[in-house]
Amino acid sequence: MKWIINIDKKYKIPYILSNIFLIFFDSIGFISPILMGYLVDAVTIHQNYDMILTITIVLLLFSCVKVMGSYICYIKLADISQKITSEIKKKCYQNVNILDHYFFERNDKGELMTNFTSDIGKIRHHLTSTIKTIMATLVIFICSFCYLLTIHAPFTFVLLTPGILCGISSYHFAKKVRPKYSHLRDLSASVNDLISDNIEANKVVKTFAIENLEIQQMKKRKQKYVDSDIEVGKIENRFFAKIDLYSYLMSAIFLIFGGYLFIQENLTMGELLIFNSYLYNLRSPFIRLGSMMNRIQRYLVASSRVKKLVDATPKISLDGKIPLPSLLVPIEFKDVRIVFDDHVVLEGLNFTIHPYETVAFIGSTGSGKSSIVNLLLGFLTPESGEILMDGRNYLDYKIKDIREKIGYVTQNAFLFSDTIYNNIGYGTKNLTKEEAQKYASLACCHYIDKLDKGLDTIIGEKGVGLSGGEKQRLSLARALAVHPDILLLDDITSALDIETEEKINESINHLEYQSTKVIIASKIVSVMHADKIYCLNQGKIIESGTHEELLKQKGYYYELYNIQKGEM
Repeated sequence: MKWIINIDKKYKIPYILSNIFLIFFDSIGFISPILMGYLVDAVTIHQNYDMILTITIVLLLFSCVKVMGSYICYIKLADISQKITSEIKKKCYQNVNILDHYFFERNDKGELMTNFTSDIGKIRHHLTSTIKTIMATLVIFICSFCYLLTIHAPFTFVLLTPGILCGISSYHFAKKVRPKYSHLRDLSASVNDLISDNIEANKVVKTFAIENLEIQQMKKRKQKYVDSDIEVGKIENRFFAKIDLYSYLMSAIFLIFGGYLFIQENLTMGELLIFNSYLYNLRSPFIRLGSMMNRIQRYLVASSRVKKLVDATPKISLDGKIPLPSLLVPIEFKDVRIVFDDHVVLEGLNFTIHPYETVAFIGSTGSGKSSIVNLLLGFLTPESGEILMDGRNYLDYKIKDIREKIGYVTQNAFLFSDTIYNNIGYGTKNLTKEEAQKYASLACCHYIDKLDKGLDTIIGEKGVGLSGGEKQRLSLARALAVHPDILLLDDITSALDIETEEKINESINHLEYQSTKVIIASKIVSVMHADKIYCLNQGKIIESGTHEELLKQKGYYYELYNIQKGEM
């Protein structure tokens, strides 16, 4: 709880004061039965009828003060709680943007989305309602109990007995139902996961014609959820039946013992009325014990998950202070080694990328090509060795400066659910439509001209509605638009035909601005015009040179060329 209200210290004092005043206004309600009891005794015992109007006015004024005070304080508390949870959400989002890929490989998307939605929602409910309810209930119980002791202590303790029984039942209920709730949440998540998978993989399901199998699987999971929900419902109904029984028992004790004490004139009518009014106050903490324990338990789980995200730090330290005005400088890899989960990904990597040249890396799947991309972008750092930019370790530079000067086109192109124009201009400021059209043409996005709204066409989530090649070309246009010092192409021609690939290579080689090109590929046709080609195998460079030089070596590259030459 402490870390939450300290998330932004300017909300700490207002939050505490709002709770205190709200608890005060909620708690002073216990005075009303005292005034009513005093009024009844004044009329029935002392025949003081003048008190009726006086106490009625006092009660009305008191009620108005209580209601208005509670309303204002609750609005204030809800406002502050919303601001605190908004601050938590903002910090979580900021952290998500700075955490490295190590974090995301160990935390799935569903868990993170739950942090932002359900978990933060539980924290807000706890801040707004749970704390106030627990404290107000305890204060009212203590005040009511102490006042009733002053009237008739034995009768008070007798009435408390069913409340204690309620507390024992609530404790056992909470202990029994908590794992059931957890299991129910897991089953609900399982159902949601299946729905999400089927929506995302709708084409795959239809391609294999297994719609009925998926429907049956959903029925099974849904039935498990329903059965678990019914079981929880039975436990809850048994608990509430016990609570009702204890409530009736308390009422019976009140009627029997209260009536007897009244007949014996040990209690006045007004005092009996006060006892009757305080019956709920005496049993309320015990009745609410089970639900409050469950609320607190859910809050603690949610809070620990969110705190884990707030406190998470990048494994890779990229807090260099030196600005980097340009990436058109020599980039040197010196004995670079990468190990991931005890698996050597890259070993003894030595090469230099000179400004303005085109450098290519080719190799089979798993040879370490994409790891070089991740190193250049700062998603990975060397286990040993170093990467020098203009003669200085690249970790000394501001990572933001490095990434801003790289135009990265991913193998699996990601597009936003937005217009084509906004996707092309995502990394730039003040990009005109004419410029967007120019870069789209350079990337061979001629299909845009055939769309009714052209650049203003909204593409679906992740580019749904576009083919793989269309998405890759649009992603390339986005990278070209930022005028990068380094154009980093990660196997972008895998979904393109030979003719389109040649046109794109021609466009890239004749850009209006100077740029270093780094190409990652598995096809020779994508790299054969590079100034320098490095062949990778099992994380090591086994050959290097130009296309002609590598063919003369008659090694790995030559064999790959002979295998693929029919495709060129």
